[in-house]
Amino acid sequence: MTTILFLAEWALRSSVLILAGALLLRVLRVKDASVRLAAWVVMLIGSLGLPLLTTVLPSVRVTKTPIAVSVPARPQAAAALPHAPFLVRDVVPASRRTVLMAAREIRSFPWTQAALSVYLLGAGLLVLRLFAGIILSRRLLRTSQDTGLEKDGIPIRESARVTAPVALGIVQSVILLPADWREWDAAQFDAVLAHEGSHIQRRDPAIQFTSALHRALLWHSPLSWFLHQRLVRVAEEASDDAAVSVTRDRASYAELLLEFVQRASGQANWRGLDSQGVAMARYGRLDARISRILDGTSLSRGVTRWSALAILVLGVPLACVVAASQLPVTLAAPSAPTAPVPPAALGGIPVAPQAPVAPQTPVAPEAPSAVTGFSSAQASTEQGSPSQRTIRRYLIVSGDSMSGSWDSSDGMNQAELREKYGPRFAWFLSGGHEYVVTDAGVLEELRQAMAPQDEVNRLQDEVNKQQDVVNQHQEKVNAAQNEVNKMQDGANRRQDLINQLQQAKGDQDLLRKLEAALTELRAHKGEAPDQDSINREQGKVNAMQERVNEEQGKVNAQQEKVNQEQQRVSAKYKGRVEAILESALQRHLAKEMK
Repeated sequence: MTTILFLAEWALRSSVLILAGALLLRVLRVKDASVRLAAWVVMLIGSLGLPLLTTVLPSVRVTKTPIAVSVPARPQAAAALPHAPFLVRDVVPASRRTVLMAAREIRSFPWTQAALSVYLLGAGLLVLRLFAGIILSRRLLRTSQDTGLEKDGIPIRESARVTAPVALGIVQSVILLPADWREWDAAQFDAVLAHEGSHIQRRDPAIQFTSALHRALLWHSPLSWFLHQRLVRVAEEASDDAAVSVTRDRASYAELLLEFVQRASGQANWRGLDSQGVAMARYGRLDARISRILDGTSLSRGVTRWSALAILVLGVPLACVVAASQLPVTLAAPSAPTAPVPPAALGGIPVAPQAPVAPQTPVAPEAPSAVTGFSSAQASTEQGSPSQRTIRRYLIVSGDSMSGSWDSSDGMNQAELREKYGPRFAWFLSGGHEYVVTDAGVLEELRQAMAPQDEVNRLQDEVNKQQDVVNQHQEKVNAAQNEVNKMQDGANRRQDLINQLQQAKGDQDLLRKLEAALTELRAHKGEAPDQDSINREQGKVNAMQERVNEEQGKVNAQQEKVNQEQQRVSAKYKGRVEAILESALQRHLAKEMK
């Protein structure tokens, strides 16, 4: 068997094995991520062992043997051959001779060597990329720093060259953290260690390296790429379950994962690392992974003895059957060229041999992106758009506090809702219908999702206190201004009398009245100070007002910071709240209001 036929048969048997295994997983409805991962690992081992099994196991016929039909040559023509020598040019026209010569040249082209060269080129590039990733990962490991911490005996190191956690190393694996890991809170740190630690305990870096090598050897088979994708993706799902089992907060873990994926999407300085490292942000569609985390109702329990036994009982016989079965299509080497049959033997009709069709050069599928983040498969290659949410109005009630997005046009009566559902509930609109959630678990998730709002409220309380102080100072300034205004009124009235007195020189009666009024004003001079005194008092009031304006400016600056923080927090938790309510609606934990 030639090398090309060997590779073709291996790819065909491997495809049958992987498709049969995938069908069994679907028929048996296996939900546990760890069990599914173990099944895909068995398929990988079986595919790698197919060449050996095919050689060792006896062949089993599963299809009918095709019957070869031969047409014997006519005796008359055969008998005439020795006595009727001929030349092709004597019976074939010149135009047909040209076709025959072209067909002979095409047949003489070394198609087998060309196909083998194409295969070696594709496999060589993938293997080169694989080992380049090993070199880069080892260099990254050498430049990292030891944190002095361990997780179940697994060393924990840090590096500024990574933006998301990664399990690194095939034989001796370590957990590599970004440089800012000290800024994480305890829950985030525990989730990361649980996630990456589960990868290392299952030997995922070594398994995925083996799968990448298998993909390089069978790059011409689409099922080898499919198998590698499933191994990476299901490993991420199992590690996600391990992290959620530690944090017990699906919403916070989903938010942490989203942050790592966004940070890792722009990292491209060590793209070969998928060969040796398992990064926390690698996956398929991001929205599918987030939905699985938020909507999940159970966690992976790991591979038990019974599940491992079931995988072996089903997987080993399946691999043996695929290896021992005769293929429906016989892959045989091309037969040796036979002697040309003269046209006379074919009844005098010249027949030009059909030229073989040149095989098309296989094109290797695009290699998946290197590293992303929370050990999930290929966040940067398949960044699907998030699902369209239908929730736009909601109200979260917890005791005396309320938060959410609603307006008067929603027709929601808070008093009636409190009377009917108590002090803790969530109300929202979806698809034109009103729903209420009273489930304690969902309400706790909502409370944790809106925890950042508490800090904003605290900052707002501080600004309000500062504003109260400024308001008190402003009241004092206003009172002082009122006094100055009264003084100015008295001075203005005296000046008016003086002006009228100057104008009433000819009217003796009016003059006597004005002089009497002026005398009275002079008697009360202490109640009506002169203009200089008023101006001095007004200057004092203006100085007080400037100080109040400075205080108000500081308060306004603080209020602007609080507003910016409110916008950031609102954008951050709004999506989480909507996702939690969507999940409650899908899990039938939201009751429709009649």
